[in-house]
Amino acid sequence: MAKKKDKKETKAKGRGSLPDELTERGREVWLAGLGAMAAAEEEGTKLFNSLIEKGKSYESQGRKQVEAVAEKATEQQEALSERVQSTIAETVEVALERFGVPTQAEVKTLSQQVDRLTKKVERLTQAMDDQPA
Repeated sequence: MAKKKDKKETKAKGRGSLPDELTERGREVWLAGLGAMAAAEEEGTKLFNSLIEKGKSYESQGRKQVEAVAEKATEQQEALSERVQSTIAETVEVALERFGVPTQAEVKTLSQQVDRLTKKVERLTQAMDDQPA
């Protein structure tokens, strides 16, 4: 008898039968799911856009840091290259001195001296040719 009473009370309250109530509850769960999905989509879109902005900021900062590191590395590489070239040049110069090979400056000086001597010899030869025999 208690079951009959519950059904009568349920009908009296305006709810209807159990299948109708289950259908209504199922519809409410469905709508709640759709609402949750809509809210998640809205919040997800906001979060996604926020993450994009943070990513752009981070990318910009990262790019600046990478450029600074690359510039410093280039400067260090250039300084090292100059030191290596200088060391090599000094080493070659010392080796050439040991073997008695004149430096470029010495060759230039000798070349200038030869030019002056050649001009003097030419003048002396001309002067001797101009004298009567």
